[in-house]
Amino acid sequence: MAIDREIESIRDSLVRVVAEWSRNDLQASVAAELDAPLDATEVRALYTVGAGGGSLGFSELAERASLSRPTASKLVSRMSAQGLFDRIRSGRTVVVRLTDDGIESYARLVAAGQQMVGEALAGWTPHEIADFQTSLSRFVVALPGASRATVSPVPPDTVPSTQEET
Repeated sequence: MAIDREIESIRDSLVRVVAEWSRNDLQASVAAELDAPLDATEVRALYTVGAGGGSLGFSELAERASLSRPTASKLVSRMSAQGLFDRIRSGRTVVVRLTDDGIESYARLVAAGQQMVGEALAGWTPHEIADFQTSLSRFVVALPGASRATVSPVPPDTVPSTQEET
């Protein structure tokens, strides 16, 4: 079916976007260009907390950044020592908050990302950009409900034959 091929192509393109955008060397080079001595994991953590409004629960940061709790704890300690994060304890809850320097670094990362997207869209008409933005926003809104779909462990067209090979 043509629609299945189109969906497959969209899926492949999304995987390529995520892979490209989250490459460690890309993240580190963006940070280096901004004079921010951050590695790729620190860039992701800074962006995650910033995108969370500048403050995020410790557990939520670990989950969103796909980090174990011990790794997240070391990361937050390192970034606190760099003056980017404050760790605020409220009872049994720990909140990670951007410092003023963290807010500035986050803003610079966002600006760098904005520039990258702008460069990728160079040559597109304003109408094409608006259509893409509308479609992508609609897709992102629908994605959480779609991600609850049951995934078959083996795609139907790759089910092994029950005949023995001789």
